[in-house]
Amino acid sequence: MEFCLHYFGPLKSNAGPIEKHQIRCQLHHQLKSICSSYPFLSSFEPDFNETRKQTEKPLFKEIDEKKYWFLICECLSTSVDLNLTLLVPHQTHAIVSGGDVDNRIKTLFDGLRIPQIENEIPNNDSFDYSEGMFCLLEDDKLINNIQIQMFQDHAPIDDKSCRVLIKVNTRINGAKWGNLNFI
Repeated sequence: MEFCLHYFGPLKSNAGPIEKHQIRCQLHHQLKSICSSYPFLSSFEPDFNETRKQTEKPLFKEIDEKKYWFLICECLSTSVDLNLTLLVPHQTHAIVSGGDVDNRIKTLFDGLRIPQIENEIPNNDSFDYSEGMFCLLEDDKLINNIQIQMFQDHAPIDDKSCRVLIKVNTRINGAKWGNLNFI
């Protein structure tokens, strides 16, 4: 299954919890829409309706009473291939001015996954967790393959923000009853 996400904002190579959380916050509404509609809704309905069997792993994790939903996870034997298009506010051969590209991509990957521990959530977090936060990945190790294209943004809003188009191709790593909608 293919779908596309988009992010606009800073993409630092040395980002901390605040910057990574800002990525999650921006992607939340897009991922909530994807997870709450066909074909993925059937995977989430047992958790939304609180009818999931106790022997099955839920598609969320709670950290400090905050619920983080994830679409791609080990329990469903799913992973993703990502095709990233980055528009940066500087010449593409001047990657050093924005930080090294591999660490900037790692920042993005950390923003695509749920926090793993409490200190990955900023202290000044003001997100409304009443319905939880939707993230793409349970863990960024579920990224199977990446392709990256980088272009100069010739109409940048500012000198720090990147535009990132994230094409997601879901994969199943083993047939399971709960992952058939990922094909």
